[in-house]
Amino acid sequence: MLSRAWPTRQVLRSLTTRAHFDSARYSSTFATAKQHDPLRVLFCGADDFSIYSLRALHELQQKRADKIASIDVVYRPGKRYGRGMKKIRELPIKEAATELGLTLHEVDTFQDWTPPSPVDLIVTVSFGLLVPARIINEAKYGGLNVHPSLLPQLRGPAPIQHALLRELSHTGVTLQTMHPTRFDHGLILDQTKVAIPPLSQYRDLIKLLGPLGAQMLSAGIESGLFVPPLQDATKDASQLAPSHAPKILPEARHIDWSTWSAGDIILRDRVLGRLWDTTTYDQCMRKVPEASEVLVKGRSKRVTFSGPWAVDPSNDAYENPNMQTEPGLPVLMSDREKTPLGILTVDRQVIRPAGVTVEGMSKTVGPWPRITNVRTVNPKPLLPVDE
Repeated sequence: MLSRAWPTRQVLRSLTTRAHFDSARYSSTFATAKQHDPLRVLFCGADDFSIYSLRALHELQQKRADKIASIDVVYRPGKRYGRGMKKIRELPIKEAATELGLTLHEVDTFQDWTPPSPVDLIVTVSFGLLVPARIINEAKYGGLNVHPSLLPQLRGPAPIQHALLRELSHTGVTLQTMHPTRFDHGLILDQTKVAIPPLSQYRDLIKLLGPLGAQMLSAGIESGLFVPPLQDATKDASQLAPSHAPKILPEARHIDWSTWSAGDIILRDRVLGRLWDTTTYDQCMRKVPEASEVLVKGRSKRVTFSGPWAVDPSNDAYENPNMQTEPGLPVLMSDREKTPLGILTVDRQVIRPAGVTVEGMSKTVGPWPRITNVRTVNPKPLLPVDE
C-alpha cells in the first residue's frame, strides 16, 4: 500500500499554515523505505533554487551516512560582464558548494568528460546542460531532476518567470527521473502544487519553491523513491496540458509601446525588471541641437527604466482630441517630487518609472538630462514633449 513520505508531508503542513499557500499533493511515496547502499551523488546545479537542494542533500549526508556517502558538485563556468568583459560573475552554486566543503568540477560541455569516480545517482537542479545518456547509464540508479513547475506544464529553462508572466494561480515542484535525450520528459515520481501569492516576484517564488523542492528531493532519497520498480506519481492525477517555458532573452524586456498596456509594463517590470526601449531618447532629445546629428544617423540611445512603474491618475488630460496621443509619447509631468517623465501607453494610460538610465550616461533618478525647454500647462498637468 502506498502512502506519502513523512518528510514531504511535514513541509506541506507547515506551508498550509501560511497565508496564500494552498497546497495539494499529486503523488505517493513508499511508507517503507527501499534499501540501497550509501549513494555517491553527482549534483549538477547553478542558481539559488538549486542551492536549497544541495544543502538539503548535504544535511541528509551528515545525518544519514547510510543514505549518502559522498557528494560531488558539477557547475558551469562563470559569465563575463562589464566594460571590456573583464569581470567574471560566478554561479551561486559554486560558492555554496565551496562553503560546504564539497568537491567541485567545472564543466562547460560533457563532450569528452566523464565523472572522475563511480557515481550511483545524478541529481540536476536548474543546471542548464543536458546530461548525456552515457553518463546517466553509468550511474547505478540513473538520475533525478527537481523542476519548479507542475510538469508537463512549463517544461524548459524559465518556468518560474513564465508562471508569473502568464499570471497562473498555481505552480509547484516536480521530482522526476532524468530523460537521456530531452529536458523535463522523465518519469514523474513526486509532485506538489502550491498557490502563487498575489504580486509575487521571481525571488518570492524561489523562496517558496526552493525549500519545497529540497524537502521533496531529500524525502525521495530517504525513502528510496529512485530504486526500481519506479512508480508514476501522475497516473491517477488530472494531467495538465504540456507547455514550454523558453529562456528569457533580452528582447523580452524591450517595450513595444504599440501593443503593451500599462498592465503589461507593470507585470513585466515586476517579473523581469530593467525594461528598455530605443524610442524614448529620440522623442525627448529631438529639440536638442547637439543630439540632432546622432538622431539623423540613426544611432539612438537605449533607455533602461527602473521600477516600480506607477500609473499616473491625471489621464483625463488626454481626453483632449487636439493633443497627440500616440503610444510611447513621452510627457513631462508637473509633479516634480516624482520622476517627471511619463509615457503614454496603448490603453491610454500615462505610466511613469521610478528612474531611468540613458545609454552612455550616469543613472538618472528624477529630471531627465537636457530637457529644459518643455513647459507644463495649467490646469492640465501633462504636455507632449514635442509641442
